[in-house]
Amino acid sequence: MLFYVQMRWNYQGRINQDQLWALEEREGEHGVAGIRAGFVQLYKVVSQHRIIAIVKADSLEDLDRNSMGWLPMREYLDFEVVWALRDYEGFLGDVKARFPRPGAPLPAPGSVDPAATREIAAAWFENLSAGRSEEALKLVHPDVIWDNVPPVPGVTDLAPWLGSYRGLPAVLKSFEVWAAHSRMLSFALLGDIMVDGARAVGIVHEHAQCIANGNEYDLQVATFLTVRDRRIVEWRVNWDVSPLVRAYRNL
Repeated sequence: MLFYVQMRWNYQGRINQDQLWALEEREGEHGVAGIRAGFVQLYKVVSQHRIIAIVKADSLEDLDRNSMGWLPMREYLDFEVVWALRDYEGFLGDVKARFPRPGAPLPAPGSVDPAATREIAAAWFENLSAGRSEEALKLVHPDVIWDNVPPVPGVTDLAPWLGSYRGLPAVLKSFEVWAAHSRMLSFALLGDIMVDGARAVGIVHEHAQCIANGNEYDLQVATFLTVRDRRIVEWRVNWDVSPLVRAYRNL
């Protein structure tokens, strides 16, 4: 859920200016971490004493836990307004149903077109196989969620691009890190794409090379795509890191 949060700094006469700057520095670092994690969607310093934010939390309890338990300036913040926000599609559904009474069923959501999912997924794999990465990226939503295999300390330290990212700029940055370590020699879809509603799955054979030592390695990568409104909104892969580790470590 999205929440509108309006807060007021209440520090006058309680701490001096130097202490305030130190707290605001910590608060800023906390805010940046929240933005990167996807918890803070928007943040605005309205005046010297007031800030507003749009945050994403599973519930009001989760928001309260984050705000009251972890904020560096929680002792000096007064929460003036907290509003739960709704997505526009849900509002539109209420409009179409003429705002039904509580407990009355809402109209069924529009069905997902599996043919459109297959079309976008096929174009994705085809463009990547042909080396047309720019064309492939046109199919990706700007706020895409990209889940690579999670990093494992001591095992995947050689691959610093692993992990989860949100937003196309962060995704592209992770591939810049990858390109500094590896070179793709071939990329090919194995067999057909499996489609279930908005989700598509394809198995890819990647033949790549470690730039540092020239060792080549092969991966079979299970690629999971979620497509909405003809854009890829979620992109997740699963693969065995052993061939990469073996190539990078000259084993």
